[in-house]
Amino acid sequence: MSDMINRLKDWLWEISKVLSLVIAVSFLVAVLFGPDVPFFGGILGNIGPIIDILGSEGLGVIIALIIILGYLNNRS
Repeated sequence: MSDMINRLKDWLWEISKVLSLVIAVSFLVAVLFGPDVPFFGGILGNIGPIIDILGSEGLGVIIALIIILGYLNNRS
């Protein structure tokens, strides 16, 4: 049972790494080419309200991203 839980945990960790890369790439493409890019353009509209909620200059988001990326880099 423990082996199955460990495999599931590893599998979920790999999926989260792939999804974080997709989000990072889509954010970069949307910033570079604007909000009209198919598939990638909508992320700016989704992230904008989150940045507004966390802080007017987005300082809270930047600090949170630094903490999350530091954790992810230490984990892998």
